[in-house]
Amino acid sequence: MSKSHSQYFTTSELAKTCGVTKHTLFHYDDIGLLKPEFTNSKGYRYYSIQQCYTLDIINVLKKAGSSLQEIKGFIQNQNTPLLIELFKQKLHDLEVERIRIKRLQGLLKGAIEMTEQANGELHDGPSIEECEEEYFIATPLEQGDGDKEFAHKLSEHRDYCENHFIDYEFPIWTILCKDRFESGDYYTDYIANKLKAPILGERMIIKPQGLYAVMNHRGSYETMSETYSIIRKYIESNGKAVCGNAYAVELLSYFAEKNPDDYVIRISVEVCKGRKFLL
Repeated sequence: MSKSHSQYFTTSELAKTCGVTKHTLFHYDDIGLLKPEFTNSKGYRYYSIQQCYTLDIINVLKKAGSSLQEIKGFIQNQNTPLLIELFKQKLHDLEVERIRIKRLQGLLKGAIEMTEQANGELHDGPSIEECEEEYFIATPLEQGDGDKEFAHKLSEHRDYCENHFIDYEFPIWTILCKDRFESGDYYTDYIANKLKAPILGERMIIKPQGLYAVMNHRGSYETMSETYSIIRKYIESNGKAVCGNAYAVELLSYFAEKNPDDYVIRISVEVCKGRKFLL
């Protein structure tokens, strides 16, 4: 059958017109997504004007996140209701991605601010400070969990926050319950991240507003027990009593420093006036 080649695009012409590469068109031909209108006796591919529009559909759907297999299915069954259904799904997917990107931008901004603060001059000695109420999304740890299990729980914690679109801040916190702190058993009870706003659910922990004994621990996690002990003695010497949990936030951690001896972790223990006993 005779064809006027002037009415068709060559592979190079179609690639240039639609902003793709010749290799892409060859690949689309191979997988049956966009086969040329015809191929001449010398093996040259030729595409119709209508196929230029089909390629535009492919490019738009690719940018919206559709897989080539998904696009192929749409083109093979193309109709108006299917287009509406597909575009609604892509609109939903893009909104989810927008939320994810916005959360990630917030995480990175907070990480920059905290790291810059920690990289400056920090007071090392313990002090009593007034702290505002804060909210945390927390994952419990079990007594006896080793480093491997801690890493597993941390990964589980991150996945939970990601899958539930929880808006939290970057640094990792750990929470040590009051009874464990007072007994001198400093194994962490929770992995946590600070929330930007309270949420519903049993995973949220509230850090109450009030007085806290605060100290910056410098060094690895393994040596934190020494700083906890210093804080306990400081609380007692200042006529205070422990009345709540201990909270530790990573100001400089493995994200910023390769050497664990250079970590900076701020510890805050809720305190109140010392107990008075009546005889």
